[in-house]
Amino acid sequence: MKIRVSQDTLYEYILAHDIKMSRLAELVGKSSDVVFSCFKHCKDARGKPRYFTAENIASINQALPVMAGELQQCLLIFGSRQTYKNRWGNVYDPALILQMKKLGRYLNITGLTGRVLGWKKTKKSAVLSQTTSISYGCISEADTIAINNEILSIVGVLSSYEVVVQEPSAV
Repeated sequence: MKIRVSQDTLYEYILAHDIKMSRLAELVGKSSDVVFSCFKHCKDARGKPRYFTAENIASINQALPVMAGELQQCLLIFGSRQTYKNRWGNVYDPALILQMKKLGRYLNITGLTGRVLGWKKTKKSAVLSQTTSISYGCISEADTIAINNEILSIVGVLSSYEVVVQEPSAV
């Protein structure tokens, strides 16, 4: 049984969970600008707020489970051959950097790591991008579990949502 939601509810969820609008737009077959302007209800040339058409809503409803399936394929796998223990006994797996970059096609990694792991932008950059940083590749099993839990939560929601046609409010 699908949960019927408005496009506004879906948009709020997308923003709150750092889901990339560009990938949803690709799956819907529209440009990111069109999808964004409909979600934001930007005014058209006649001054009326934009909403998704029934046809676009149908495309979104087809795209959501596809995106959920693709996201599920991005679950992180801890414990590669690169896994190591530092001198304080912390165990890290630098091989997760590539997996995180793959996940970045669907989720904003800066927002995700900040919200889920409490990382600041500088730490995210040091761990995932700055190869000369002492923190480069320091992704723990606890980090992996937290991110995977968030991915699974998003997958569950996207799989269960059915967007309904929203009537523009009279302004």
